[in-house]
Parts: sequence; structure tokens; C-alpha cells
Amino acid sequence: MIKAGVWRMAAISGVLAASTFAAGCASIERGATNLAINLIERRIIPPQLEIADVDMACRFATGNYPLISGGTRAFGGDPQLLESLLLVSSAACAEQRAVEEELRYLRAAKQNNIEEAQDARIGQKRLLEITARRQLGAFEAMRNKLQDKYDFEYGEGCPEFTRDFDELVYLLGTVAGLQAVVNDIASQQMVGVPTDIAPKSERALTCISNAKWWGAPNAARAVVWSILPGASEGKDVWGTFNLSMLIGERQGVRLSHVMYGLSALAVGDTTRFRDATKRFANVKDYKPSEQYALVEGISVAVMTNLSDRYWTENVGTRTPVGSMGKYWDEEAAMPEGLNVDDLLN
Repeated sequence: MIKAGVWRMAAISGVLAASTFAAGCASIERGATNLAINLIERRIIPPQLEIADVDMACRFATGNYPLISGGTRAFGGDPQLLESLLLVSSAACAEQRAVEEELRYLRAAKQNNIEEAQDARIGQKRLLEITARRQLGAFEAMRNKLQDKYDFEYGEGCPEFTRDFDELVYLLGTVAGLQAVVNDIASQQMVGVPTDIAPKSERALTCISNAKWWGAPNAARAVVWSILPGASEGKDVWGTFNLSMLIGERQGVRLSHVMYGLSALAVGDTTRFRDATKRFANVKDYKPSEQYALVEGISVAVMTNLSDRYWTENVGTRTPVGSMGKYWDEEAAMPEGLNVDDLLN
């Protein structure tokens, strides 16, 4: 009996030792993985943000998201901030494809090609669902990670950021959340993005410096003021956009211009939309940011999409090359060799 008890105790001790060893290994793996993630955030992401090629960035993000996310999580890492940035970039690819379908719809509608128009609209809504899903994922990953890291409630309190990287993801993830709301509505709410993201985001954006981040935080707040019923009361919406655009022009990131254009179109103000494109295209002595070239590149791509929609809806073609901020009814402003009558026929 004593012998059997000794063997049982030895077996239990062996199991406990093995479990402790395994737990220790898991802890080491988790620590090493999170160290690697931190290294990527500090050393690898900054050079990538200097690449202005949006198509390259969004294709990289789409293709490598499963590997980066799954690989780091398999070893106990927490890559949520990286996931948020990758999803922001990947959503740009899906949104670009959705715009192509929208342009096809507009051309078909002009030609009274009902079947083509219907098919294009279906394709657009499917792609908007993918876009909204990725943008919501970017928002949720940002919110969950930063709430846990800084012990605050998003939209109710402000974190005391210790890194610029965290602030950047906070800003871009918040903007992605706002975009997710809009794109989900356009897709007939196929994702079910919570609409309370908008008011929470408006409050959350007061936590970061408007001057530091290209005027984008207040511009995004002005977007919320312009689209939510009653939210603009007592607010200088267009004045806020104007100041934010000035900051963005000086810092080389025109994200505020895009938000100004989006808000103008949302309320049907084509005069202000034209003003947004003209201002975007005609900044005197403009020098794009080298540090945040990718964010500037995304701004260029989105503003081009907005302009292409407006041109196609009215004329049937995309914005002619070199004609951002120029329009078919402004003869003197059209590029040399472009026949306005041909566009209108």
C-alpha cells in the first residue's frame, strides 16, 4: 500500500511538473510573440506608412492578414492593433472594387440598360458588405485592445497614450468605424454595424490632438455633426472643416478634405463638394507627408473616387486625367484637347 501510494505521488508530481513546464513554455512563447509584435509596431510599420502605393498596401494587407493574425495568435500573442491597421488597409481594396461597380451602375443607368444596372448594384452591395465588415473589424480590434491596455471606456473617457502608434491606430480605427456605419447602410445593413458608433466616435475623437493629427479628428467629428439629426446645433460644421483642412495642408495629409467632400455630398451640397475637390487639387506649394505617405495616398484615392462618382453621374465618364477640381461646365478650366461637347453627348 505504501509503495502504491509512493508511485501515485510520483505520478502526480510528474504530471504537475509537466504541466508547469508546458505552462512555462507557453508563457515564454507568448512573451516572445508579443515582443515580436511590439518590434513590428515600432520598427516595421513606420517604413510601411511611408509607402504611398495604396494598391500595394491594401493587397499586402489582404493577403497577409490571415498569416500575421493566425501566426501570432497561435503562439499566444495579441496582434489586435496590427490587425486593425491591416483591416483598414484591406478595406480600401474592397471599397475600390465597390466604387467600380457603382460606376458601372451609373453608366448602365444612363444608357437605360436595366439588367446591367441591376447586376452592378448587386455587385456593389456585396462589396460594400465586405468593406463594412473589415472596417468594423478594424474599429473593434482597436477599441478592445486600447480599452484593455489603458483601462478606459471608449467614447466615455480618454486614455493617456504612451505611444504615437497607439494614437494613430485610435484615429484610423475610429474613422474606420464611421465608414463602417455608412457602408453598412449602403449595403442594406447586411453586416449590422451598430449605429451608436457615430456618437461614441464623436466623443472619442476629442481625446487626441487635432493639430498633431492633420486636422482629421475634428474633421471626423464634423462629419458626425453633419449626418446625425440635430447634432449640428450650435456647431460651426463648415468652419471646422475649413480649419482642419488648413492644418492638413500644412502637414501634408489631406484626409480632412476627403471628409469635407463626403459631408458635402451626403447633404447634397454640390457647391461645397466642388470646393472640396478644388481645394484638394490646388494647395499652393503642397508637400505630401513623407512619414504618413500611405494615409495621404488613401486620401488621394478616396477623393478621386468621389470625383469619379460625381463626374460619371453627370457626364457618364470618370474624372479626366489631370482634371481633379475641374468640371465640364467650366470650359476654361478643362484640360487642353478635351472637348466638353463630346462628354455631354
